[in-house]
Amino acid sequence: MSDLEAATVLSAAGAHWEEGTRDYWNWNTDLRTTAIVLNAFVQVDPESPVTAQAVRWLMAHREGGHWHTTQETAWSLIALTNWMSASGEYDTNYAYAIGLNGNMLEQGEATKDNLTQSVDLQVAMKDLLKEAANYLVFSRGDGAGNLYYSAYLSTALPVEKIESLDQGVSLSRQYFALDDPKTPITEIQRGDLVRVRLTVVVPASVHYIVVDDPLPAGLEAIDSTILTDTAVPTSYTLTDYEERGWGWWYFTHTELRDEKVVLSADYLPAGTYVFTYLARASTAGTFKVIPPTASEFYFPDVGGRGAGSVFEVKP
Repeated sequence: MSDLEAATVLSAAGAHWEEGTRDYWNWNTDLRTTAIVLNAFVQVDPESPVTAQAVRWLMAHREGGHWHTTQETAWSLIALTNWMSASGEYDTNYAYAIGLNGNMLEQGEATKDNLTQSVDLQVAMKDLLKEAANYLVFSRGDGAGNLYYSAYLSTALPVEKIESLDQGVSLSRQYFALDDPKTPITEIQRGDLVRVRLTVVVPASVHYIVVDDPLPAGLEAIDSTILTDTAVPTSYTLTDYEERGWGWWYFTHTELRDEKVVLSADYLPAGTYVFTYLARASTAGTFKVIPPTASEFYFPDVGGRGAGSVFEVKP
């Protein structure tokens, strides 16, 4: 069990286990292996903190209410049923309290009757401490059941002062003139085409990821063959990389909207991906560009953003 715990892949999306190789004869997948390991923890060490995290990961990777294969579905149901029995989730009965900086925000009783109800709390930024750390405290009394919570901080800055943030995904964006794919630009003449290069780095595999790349207000994304050709190339050259990017075929859905380009992929293995598209400078002016963002659809706390910038379209 110590070896299994050491092999746990932990992230904000939960906990899972990965196979080194794919064994088609024995139907092994990372999801099936995660279910088998979870079932072992439930029977040997149900109090281990990885059990609840593994349950979260399994539940997020269903497809239409079930898992991808019969093996995955069968083992997941076995593990989850045993976990529900061991965790006493349906016998929930405890008191809880939530406080911020010594002030009570909420308190109550969690029972099997209100098990599926959530409590939403908001605190204005002006009410937070400015010169000291803020302490958000969750406490619960004795009794069966688990206390689940998520906490987020939302704020706003001038866009050019926003720095990149890596919370499981690293993003960067650059603009290039068509005749120079190596020198990034921050301005261009109205009517010219701009090549936008979006780089996405994921140190660990992610599932159901969505990437939003807002456009400068003076630019319009244009359709091109690089957005519709999803076949994996059999060979690749430096020119292909500069004009098309790398790994773009993983993004199976692309939307060209008025204000942004949206990419989505069901699965991205660990690696670096470069997605390139064209935009036309249609309106003159100096525009603040919202940073690109990426997050897992079902676990938005796994993601990241690029830096904000300013882009000028000259008349």
